[in-house]
Amino acid sequence: MTSESVFVDVLKLLHVDFREAVHKASRQNGKPVIEERHLNQILYYLPQLYELNQDLLKELEQRVANWDESTQVADIFLKKGPYLKMYSTYIREFDKNVTLLVEQTKKNSAFGAVVKEFEASPRCANLAVKHYLLKPVQRIPQYQLLLTDYLKNLSVDSEDYKDTEAALALVKEVANHANDIMKHGDNFQKLVQVQCRLNGSHEIVQPGRIFIKEGVLMKLSRKVMQPRMFFLLSDVLLYTTPVQHGQFKLKNMLSLAGMKVSKPSQEAYQNELNIESVERSFILSASSAAERDEWLKTISSAISEYTKKKISFIQEYLGECVDGPPLGSTAPIWIPDTRTTMCMICTCDFTLTWRRHHCRACGKVVCQACSSNKHCLAYLKKQSARVCDQCFDVLEHKNEISSAATLPPGSKATVAFNRKRCRTKKKKTFTTKVSANTDNSSMSGYLQRSKHNKKQGKRLWFVIKDKVLYTYAASEDVAALESLPLLGFVLKVDSSQKQQFKLYHKNTLHYIFRADDVQTAQRNRWIDTFKEAVVL
Repeated sequence: MTSESVFVDVLKLLHVDFREAVHKASRQNGKPVIEERHLNQILYYLPQLYELNQDLLKELEQRVANWDESTQVADIFLKKGPYLKMYSTYIREFDKNVTLLVEQTKKNSAFGAVVKEFEASPRCANLAVKHYLLKPVQRIPQYQLLLTDYLKNLSVDSEDYKDTEAALALVKEVANHANDIMKHGDNFQKLVQVQCRLNGSHEIVQPGRIFIKEGVLMKLSRKVMQPRMFFLLSDVLLYTTPVQHGQFKLKNMLSLAGMKVSKPSQEAYQNELNIESVERSFILSASSAAERDEWLKTISSAISEYTKKKISFIQEYLGECVDGPPLGSTAPIWIPDTRTTMCMICTCDFTLTWRRHHCRACGKVVCQACSSNKHCLAYLKKQSARVCDQCFDVLEHKNEISSAATLPPGSKATVAFNRKRCRTKKKKTFTTKVSANTDNSSMSGYLQRSKHNKKQGKRLWFVIKDKVLYTYAASEDVAALESLPLLGFVLKVDSSQKQQFKLYHKNTLHYIFRADDVQTAQRNRWIDTFKEAVVL
């Protein structure tokens, strides 16, 4: 009862005393020091709360005064319970009202002087007005604590026990709702901040959208790594580039619908993660494996939550199977130029004149002869783009199936005729057709390889699979430069050169391998894998 009396006095200070101080200053100046609509917004819903809590205090005082007649208080809260939801309305507008108070105090010198004088008065106890405006926000959690403490001091057979349980449940419901509103308010402010940091006009603030995470990640383009700023929201991933003074240019707003995030298959790229979305797909690199894993977990969780909201509708009403997206419906991840030295279809080597091209359907690096066709792709809004021969065949076959029912008799022959293509003939290299990007290998990664101690060696990609060592020029090559069965070889570790180990055959030095200086653990794994592969 005492705490309620103090709280009602706070409401009186705001609704009655502060309002009267403003009106008094307006009468003295001969004109309003602040527009009445602004004052009503600052003191929004305080008249209703003041009336509610006056009645609550009155009933508590009467009950305590006549305690011998009825040893109950919880029934009062049950009766007033539905009206406590008015606090949610006050809390929802709290941030806006305090912001308006601060703005008017700075912009309006006459109103600012009234606020300053009122705060300095004994009635205000040298506390700021916005300090008192916070009190109604704190009152519902106080009710919850008071009722919890009261319940602990009641016996189970007390006549007020069940009512107190019911009142506590009601107050908890209002408190939880208020907490959700406050969280939403913080989220709203964060979304506004993100929107202000983006150049141009972008509607980032949307109903139901929640801010989750932001951070800088390196994006792998065709040749180099470039820093990019990412903002993860509950339904989209914002991909931006730094401009200046903390501002960013929005490159893409990638929907979480259909998005996939994964680690690369090769262990050598341990800080990377793959983002695949309908609009765009790419490879990102974090500063550490721990940071990469954190982003991976957060994005995966956001995709999962977003999918849960959509999946039931898709399955029930559209009858769709949620498998992988059809070819051409989403943007592929482009294989970086530096990770392949040959066409990923015909294995011909790239040169200054025989250039690399990317398939816009699957993202593979191919030569011009293996990508001489174009096809309409769904993610490019049906625009025609270069695709490799393999994807072209798949896309054309899909078109044949979809149009077979509508084409007149004999039209299949026309379709088959149109699919005949003239391709440039070229000499293909004779190589071992085992992909470097193999998931079921024992070990894979880059090593320096030489035949003599004095030579620096050449950096190559190696894969150990089924006790065979495959050598590649780059990590995404589809054909090995050479293969070496390891059975019968002997591995010796050079104690003087910690990053070095040697492969012998019949006491003859075959190769010297060197791991990168920073990858001691990786070197040890290579040594263990070699030792397992050289014995039957």
